[in-house]
Amino acid sequence: MFQIAVVIPVWNGEAVIGRCLDALARQTLPHDAIQIIVVDNGSSDATRTIARSCPGVELLEEPAPGSYAARNRGIERVRAPITAFTDADCEPAPDWLEQIVRAAEANPGFGVLAGRIELFDEIEEEREVFGDYERLFSFPQAHAARGNCATANWASETALLRQLGGFDAALKSGGDRQMALRIRGAGRPLVYVPAMVVRHPVRASRAELVRKRQRLSGGRWDRTTRRPRLLHVLGVTAYDTLRRLRRVAVSRDLPLQRRLAVMILTLELAGVAVLEFFSLAGGRKAARD
Repeated sequence: MFQIAVVIPVWNGEAVIGRCLDALARQTLPHDAIQIIVVDNGSSDATRTIARSCPGVELLEEPAPGSYAARNRGIERVRAPITAFTDADCEPAPDWLEQIVRAAEANPGFGVLAGRIELFDEIEEEREVFGDYERLFSFPQAHAARGNCATANWASETALLRQLGGFDAALKSGGDRQMALRIRGAGRPLVYVPAMVVRHPVRASRAELVRKRQRLSGGRWDRTTRRPRLLHVLGVTAYDTLRRLRRVAVSRDLPLQRRLAVMILTLELAGVAVLEFFSLAGGRKAARD
């Protein structure tokens, strides 16, 4: 009987999936206690070939585009009481799964165990400001109790995920938070576990940050039910931008010149979000995760 399963959605991840699976092969938890499921989401590269070459990996395919649809496909095949999620470009620490099992035993009735996400430079930084921005604003896992739980480092009881019907497969982004809030609404706590460590690459280029902001904006658009929809998302973006500007302004981790550069980038990315919302209001579909 497996103790824990790991579900990894992937789309055209030939450059990174091997690294992730190698990290899982080095786990301190016994291999016969771990079920590893890779769900290919329509890759056109060598992703499937690489996954098949890794011993003990179950490869599934989900034709419906979107990482949440892929995660739901993986949940269907889990044969362990606990399901953990990470991303194809991540590197779990060697004791990641062991720490999840310990945290599950220490927190009976938990809803989500959200672990620490350490950022690392995968590519040479285009400019210092992009890495600064990511480190300030990406993956606020320490605030898991508010619903800030990223599937880059997440564990839940398999039965709970199935009981709630899995993630919203219609979303292309933002389904992590939505699912976490549904779990909290069901009376289960969202717990931050800093000992659960996963390394995640920094998106240290302008192009990567723009794509990420477009994708996140699409997720917000798809999740928004209030009307008028466009006015609501623009208001949320304005509020969020002001909060981020304040956070940068009071940051003690960066000298003044770097803080100013991050503030300018924050305003530029807010403009990206606004343009994306107008495009979505005009009928364009949200970008996939």
